[in-house]
Amino acid sequence: MADKIGIGEVLAEINRKNAVFSVTYRKRNGEWGEKHRVTARTSANGLNQRKKMNRSGLLKLHNMDSGEDFDLMIDLLETFNGTQINFYGQ
Repeated sequence: MADKIGIGEVLAEINRKNAVFSVTYRKRNGEWGEKHRVTARTSANGLNQRKKMNRSGLLKLHNMDSGEDFDLMIDLLETFNGTQINFYGQ
């Protein structure tokens, strides 16, 4: 069986200050997407704001290559740094 990473570990890594990562995900229309060199958007409220983001189910991210901000639904994530995400436990 292939290695997997738990969603809790993924969110912890995304929320780590200055973390840069890649993700693949499903789009709402069923297509697949992929982004490299992504960071969480920073705000004046820091960690508290990122925790609220996680509870809302929406990740607010920034693509370092294109310079654009984008949002991803946590439930639509597929891989994190090339490792499949396990939503059902560790």
